[in-house]
Amino acid sequence: MPEQRARRALAALVAALAIGLPGLALAHGGHTGPAQTFTQDIGPYTIAITVEIPSGAPAPLYLNVAPLDDMGGTTMRFRAVPRGQSFAGAPEAELQGLTGPQGIYYTQLAVDRMGEWELEARVDGPKGGGAARIPFTIEAPALAPGSLGLFVALGGLVLAMIASIAVAAISQRRGRPAPGWLSWAIGQAMFACLIAALIFGGQQFSAMIQSAQAASGAVAATAGRPHANLSVRTAPAAPLAGQPITLTLDLSDGSTGLPVEDLIAHHDALLHLVVISQDGGFYSHTHPPRSAPGRFSAALAPDRPGRYTVYAEIERRDSGTQVLARDFEVGGAATAAPPQFAGLGPREAGGMQVNVASSTSEPKAGRQATFTFSFSSGGKPVDDLQPWLGMGGHMIARSDDGAIFAHIHAVGPMAPAGLIGTGVNYGPDIRFVYTFPQPGRYQIWGQFRHAGQIVTVPLAVDVK
Repeated sequence: MPEQRARRALAALVAALAIGLPGLALAHGGHTGPAQTFTQDIGPYTIAITVEIPSGAPAPLYLNVAPLDDMGGTTMRFRAVPRGQSFAGAPEAELQGLTGPQGIYYTQLAVDRMGEWELEARVDGPKGGGAARIPFTIEAPALAPGSLGLFVALGGLVLAMIASIAVAAISQRRGRPAPGWLSWAIGQAMFACLIAALIFGGQQFSAMIQSAQAASGAVAATAGRPHANLSVRTAPAAPLAGQPITLTLDLSDGSTGLPVEDLIAHHDALLHLVVISQDGGFYSHTHPPRSAPGRFSAALAPDRPGRYTVYAEIERRDSGTQVLARDFEVGGAATAAPPQFAGLGPREAGGMQVNVASSTSEPKAGRQATFTFSFSSGGKPVDDLQPWLGMGGHMIARSDDGAIFAHIHAVGPMAPAGLIGTGVNYGPDIRFVYTFPQPGRYQIWGQFRHAGQIVTVPLAVDVK
């Protein structure tokens, strides 16, 4: 009998543990797990750095570094300090870049306390150098309601099981049964602990459901959060076509005016920067490094005079995404031909044949349209497109007058959040779904990653 009770209690323990174990929830807007990926243009090199954030400290901080460029002759250095402290004298990890196709480089640093930290990443190589400062936070995971009670109940159940087994063994060795009151007391203790474990486990399960529901409505719940403001400066102040310039972006809180320091990684980047000339002939989608609180800097080489629009897409903690747009002017003479946007149909891009089709021959405002990019090479489908920024592809749509801007993600499964080099592939067909808000002509850029390179497919459509 005691052995049977022990077996039943063991089965109950397994069931209670299944109820009590926390789940993992990933949302389309990002994740809050122990690993976060930050894609940055550090000088002339594009690098995705995955930070494996420990759940406590002191602990090692593991870094997985995945460059998109040939890193031959480069040196990559990393330091981490608590937010607000100087990097001078901080321990440094160093990596030497390799020539040819890039894999993943691994290194680590030590962190000695909980709280807010900054990771400095510096790159120096034949093409130049640069630096980025990446904010991250080390915090202990919060216990779900009822966790303490569940752990106590499970611990009591384990102790009661051990006592039951010990009493059974002693009784067998002595050749006489244990006192009835003792068996009864152990059985009652096991039953009480089991009931408590089920109650507290049920509370945890309910809390998980409520948390998931709250996460799905997080944007609506934080609709009153102040938006960020954006200011853009160019250096030189009067840029000329054909000459390199530096864009400096400063983000400030709409309520306090202070630098925005609560950005979180949104599709593997703190800030997505898209710069488009008025005629659409110049297009750039990059991820500039954070150089100071609320400040990002990017290098550009505008190839034509006229008005350029900066679109900065960000996501603040416990808030939704926001796109901020600002203009700047470029003078001088044209150094590039006027743009020629093809419509739907076949073309070549990135050494592949790409056919762009639409679910409707004449897209109409207010009606959903699906765009399909089909890739082939040498008459064979291409099915090894790589994830870029966590997705199979990205599509930018902008009206001719620049008033409408949309960043659309590919339909289909996302790459595992916070990881790089997962082996996930896409193709040959990648689809985007979008509803044009009003009639007019729209410029579209589909962007994908193949063989480590970003492939951009431009086109234009007329919306009735």
